[in-house]
Amino acid sequence: MMITFHFLLIFSAIFRVLIIVYGEWQDGHMEVRYTDVDYLVFSDAAMLMSSGASPYNRATYRYSPLLAFLLLPNASLHPSWGKFLFSASDLLVGIFIRDILKMLEVSDMPSLFSVMVWLFNPFTFTIGTRGNCEPIVCAAILWIIISIMK
Repeated sequence: MMITFHFLLIFSAIFRVLIIVYGEWQDGHMEVRYTDVDYLVFSDAAMLMSSGASPYNRATYRYSPLLAFLLLPNASLHPSWGKFLFSASDLLVGIFIRDILKMLEVSDMPSLFSVMVWLFNPFTFTIGTRGNCEPIVCAAILWIIISIMK
């Protein structure tokens, strides 16, 4: 059976959802939390923004107000919204890696392997599922590279 890009993407998306769910369980049942401490800061800033206040009213918030804006659904939809957003950005990085390698005319197997290295790297998938916003930055940088290459 040949593994396809779409299979990898779907499998890694399901994997990330399961990790987020496990992380929520760990946060509620263990002393050491899975969630990144900065995620709590982002969420607090989004809560402040949703009530009409500045995200900078949170003493340790030092990020763009755009980040708090992106996490507004944390206040109204679900507290894990941002983790799903960051994990989706991580999947987008995998898509962008594949797009760049296609533009460079890299054959399918090395391209697929490169995407697998990103999508199933414990370091990268843990970052987004813990609530760190770095996958958004990675996706933006790769999008800029793709735009320049076109």
